Amino acid sequence: MSDIKDKTLNNKKDNATAGYIMVLCAGVLWGSIGFFVRKLSEIGVDTGLTAFMRIFCGWLILIPLLLVMSMKTGKNYFRISKKGLLQCVLMGIVTQAFFNLSYSGCINSVGVAMGSVLLYTAPIFVSILSRLLFKEEINARKGISLVINLLGCFIMVTGGDLSVLKVSGIGILLGVGAGFFYAMVTILGKFTSDEVDPFTLVFYNFLFGWISLAVFTNPIPKIAAVSSPYFWLLGFGYGLIPTVGSYLFYMNGISHDVELSRVPIIASVEPIIATLIGLLVFSENIGIINAIGLVIVLFSIVLMNSGRKEKADG
Repeated sequence: MSDIKDKTLNNKKDNATAGYIMVLCAGVLWGSIGFFVRKLSEIGVDTGLTAFMRIFCGWLILIPLLLVMSMKTGKNYFRISKKGLLQCVLMGIVTQAFFNLSYSGCINSVGVAMGSVLLYTAPIFVSILSRLLFKEEINARKGISLVINLLGCFIMVTGGDLSVLKVSGIGILLGVGAGFFYAMVTILGKFTSDEVDPFTLVFYNFLFGWISLAVFTNPIPKIAAVSSPYFWLLGFGYGLIPTVGSYLFYMNGISHDVELSRVPIIASVEPIIATLIGLLVFSENIGIINAIGLVIVLFSIVLMNSGRKEKADG
């Protein structure tokens, strides 16, 4: 009986480990967002069109991918239940349209640095909602890891210089809203991933996401104004790497036996990768204070996961 229990615990632990590794991979891919945003901005693409191209190109990429998978496996990856479709509509509107509009509005109001700091309130929302909806325990280790992670992100973004932060009531509200909508990727994704295959989930999530964004951004005349082979190359690169790739890793990850309150901390490797890309690709100067913030974020990820073996053994 004890052997069966030990085997079950080990299987559960292995399942969770695979899930956390996938979330980490998603965070690494998300870290390339800044590269594509910066390159698109250089050729005159505004924030609204940038957000639209990310989701729209990602959706286009998924069409041939799902067609090939359906033919090879005999499973129709485009088929979805009415319940799953309604969940994807909600996800697309909330986690794509609302998030991108809130975050873009926040950046325009209070700047990139303040916007980034406010976005990192997402782990707080995930922890609270995971406690309320999934009865996950918020223990001392999680609480300390969360505080350290937020501190590290703040230091890494600002370099300890508070003068880079702009204050605006509407900007702060939009930033906190962006953090909440970002958190809902994890919460709604967990609900939906139990019902829908991750590939199907991402496909319909993107479909309703780009349709919602199109209503608000009117992308067609903007695309006509900047269209070129380079523009479409960047658009499809943006749709593939930090969009299709990252979301498939992420949705697959949270479909495993993971604790949702841990997930945003692990995914916070994203700003670390973004910082390294800025240093290596764009020759940005990374100060000592920024580097300290990076190390603090890494420490919070290690701390968050250091108690998992003890829990599994117990």
